[in-house]
Amino acid sequence: MEFQVLGNLEIQASAHRLPTLRPRHERFLARLLLSPNTLVSIGALTETLWDAAPPASAERQVQNVASQLRQAWIRAGVSEVNEVLRTGRAGYSLTVDLEHIDLYVFRDLVTQAGNTTAAGDLPASVGRLRQALALWRGPVFSGIESQVIQGNAVLIDEERPAAWEECMRLELQLGLHSRVVTELAALVAEFPFREQLVGLLMTAFYRTGQQTAALQTYQQARDRLNDELGIDPGLVLQELHTRILRSDQTLLGSTAHETITLAAPSASADSSSQVPSQIPPSDGSFVGRQDELTTLSEHIGKVQILVVSGAAGMGKTSLVVQWAYQVRDIFPDGQIFIDLRGHSADTSQSARRVLGHMLESFDLPPQEIPGALDKRIALYRSMVADKKVLIVLDNASAIDQVLPAVPTSGGSQLAVTSRNNLAALYAHVAVRGISLDGLSRAESSSILTRAADRPSKESSPELEDLLDLCDGMPLALRILAARMMADRSLTVEALAAGLSDAVPLDSFTLDGDARSVRSVLANTYTTLSEEDARLFRLLAVHPGRRIRVEPVAALAAVPLAGARRGLDSLTALHLLTRADDQYMVMHDLVRSFAAECLDAQALHDRPTEAAERLLEWYLSAAASANAALRPDRDAFADRRVLRGMFAQPFAEDVDAIEFLDQERENLAAVTGLVVRHDIDRAVELLYHLHSYFLRTGFSTADMDAWRKCGENAHRIHDPLLRAHLHHALGGALVETNDLDAAIEHLRLATGLYEAAGQPGGAAGSRLGLGFAFELQGRYHEALTEHERAFDLAKAAQNTTLIVHALNNSADALVALDDLDTGLERLQAGRALARKHGLRHHESAILSSIGALFIRKRDYPKALAHLNEGLALMRQSGFRTAEADTLARMGHAVLGSGDPAGAVEWFRKAKDAYHQSNDASGEADMERLMGGSRPGAR
Repeated sequence: MEFQVLGNLEIQASAHRLPTLRPRHERFLARLLLSPNTLVSIGALTETLWDAAPPASAERQVQNVASQLRQAWIRAGVSEVNEVLRTGRAGYSLTVDLEHIDLYVFRDLVTQAGNTTAAGDLPASVGRLRQALALWRGPVFSGIESQVIQGNAVLIDEERPAAWEECMRLELQLGLHSRVVTELAALVAEFPFREQLVGLLMTAFYRTGQQTAALQTYQQARDRLNDELGIDPGLVLQELHTRILRSDQTLLGSTAHETITLAAPSASADSSSQVPSQIPPSDGSFVGRQDELTTLSEHIGKVQILVVSGAAGMGKTSLVVQWAYQVRDIFPDGQIFIDLRGHSADTSQSARRVLGHMLESFDLPPQEIPGALDKRIALYRSMVADKKVLIVLDNASAIDQVLPAVPTSGGSQLAVTSRNNLAALYAHVAVRGISLDGLSRAESSSILTRAADRPSKESSPELEDLLDLCDGMPLALRILAARMMADRSLTVEALAAGLSDAVPLDSFTLDGDARSVRSVLANTYTTLSEEDARLFRLLAVHPGRRIRVEPVAALAAVPLAGARRGLDSLTALHLLTRADDQYMVMHDLVRSFAAECLDAQALHDRPTEAAERLLEWYLSAAASANAALRPDRDAFADRRVLRGMFAQPFAEDVDAIEFLDQERENLAAVTGLVVRHDIDRAVELLYHLHSYFLRTGFSTADMDAWRKCGENAHRIHDPLLRAHLHHALGGALVETNDLDAAIEHLRLATGLYEAAGQPGGAAGSRLGLGFAFELQGRYHEALTEHERAFDLAKAAQNTTLIVHALNNSADALVALDDLDTGLERLQAGRALARKHGLRHHESAILSSIGALFIRKRDYPKALAHLNEGLALMRQSGFRTAEADTLARMGHAVLGSGDPAGAVEWFRKAKDAYHQSNDASGEADMERLMGGSRPGAR
């Protein structure tokens, strides 16, 4: 077994990395690794596991940890467990050769380096030190939360900078001044208070002709020591500073006699050689990106690599080219540009070829360019060490193409573009990354309107459609602009009309230009693994724009971990964009490309089955949410057992609402997909989502999807399913004030429920009917429906519906001026709601009681009940009722003689109505705000 502690704790057996351990197991093993081949007492292990507060059962738990660790290794296929982890009389020991623990390998190599230094073999010493330092992956025992472990780790961590100091000292002694400058600068940044490293960096700068940089390094170190520790640099560093000030020639040391042989620069490579100027012409249609341009310029010389990443077609190269022309005067020794073609496995540039191009750019004859990669790297670094050169590597795919090109001094700058985020670079060098998203709406519009010779502020539905489709992708916008400029008869309107009749990607090509939206996406697609490519294709099945890992795992029929890894890979390549911690977004044109790929692989991917799995996931999720919001609505309880895809139960109704709020953008699209796929299951989905939308409001897209379901009611053969559909659609139409249509659907539902002997369903539909009648001012009919609903709810023994009926009938009574009877019913309903924990029903009743007291002109009691109801509504996510309650607060405050305060409440109510998509409520509040302002008539 191999144990790696120079970083996070990792274990390997038979060349395979073992699974990550639990935190307690890690602490236990780490303590044994601090004293290998030594018995560690139970007391020492107890202190490690629990610091200063061990439980009474600590000894037994330590034994359990040892047993669990053995079992974990056995399950991972380790056969020598009992020989490695041994139990003693009063503790445990880890029996292992020290050469199998990277910390002891590191220490042995450092010792060997010291021996070879004493023998005068400095190159061998440097080799062993670099071999030792390469073992470090981060701070010792990183992430293990134990005072004992971290106390020891702090001491061990000091061994790394000490080794670096010795390595850098020897390399300077060997004359490798230029090579070590960049590494020393990074080390000083990491260990700013190690004066020996500062001195070595000053010496390296001085020996490479950068006396000013050496003096600045001293000044920065002195300021840092003064500001943070209140001390001056030591005498050795002060003396070195004085010698550099005096240009002491004895500090120059030996000339470079590096262990690799460098070709001497030819006569053509002197200061009179041709300066490379290879930046391509800038994009004539470039717009925007001012923040990104500023960021790139601000970080010149502050980091070793500037990385611009983004999806294919997002304008990465255009941005860097535009910036390169802006800053070219900063780099008088030249600008080198190389397309690495990293998106193409067939033509991708190797690091060796890239370095050859760079050396040729400085007029070095081919016969003087070394063949070996390491020699090319050394020669390249030597040649650019004292130059100010801008190097642009376009279309990189991996860090191996980039790292050899990192210049060694602060005078030159490397900039890289990639479709991959190149995250691994950050572990090697100082990087400033910029991730490109789409252009803004205004910037996108300017590209098209400028091409069409129309005013930039002039808009049209067709222009908006084009902007929606391009969604800020510069390549797509520029192709459309080029088409209009090449054919002046092609207007925005004609272009939009042509797009509506075509396969979307067909319109984003130009005759004679191989670069199209489809081609750049295909280049990225071909780099995907087989598993990632399949996942990418299946994402076209998901009808929503926002994507989360759980439904993706369902539609692809892969474990969550596999789906998460695949989505991370697609995000790294910018085929997806991360919207937040849980959701990713796919550009519409990328989705079109995924759909084309899916069509080509339909026999293999079976998209119909993937859609089935996705719908099952959404049905499971909706059923789980409905169980939290309205547990009494259980018409499909017998099918819930069959749906195990969504295993997350919601502890509270607000948890279910929060989840569905996150999925809100997808619900209309998913509903539309279910309607096309299986109308019966579409009704089931509406049934489960009904309570959520009644609490939070319907968007226009939601209503369009639900109406589409209603239009397909004739396809439903089960009368009870048709009842569920008419009830859900009727309730939705009431909420959106389409009352005549709502009443028609609710009457159909009532008849179907009663014919099927379903008193609970009939009660719910009659309550909806009564509410619609109330909104029409038909209060006697409303009261009749509510009282019939009350009788049906009692027959169904449904407490929730009984409370609902008491509330609604009371509202009708109040409207008919029977305030006393109304109050009795409200108080009875509140008591029942409180007894059964029906928070959102209790909140509605409190609001109704507040409205009743407004009628009585008892404004203090009205405000007390309204405030209490408002608090409960916010706890239970009852946003639609919140709008009405805020409006009632305004009326109560107005009745109390505070018109200015009333305006504020009406404004809040207006915002709440807007969020619930209630235009009528918004208009009422606007009218009331105007009439309630002081001085209004």
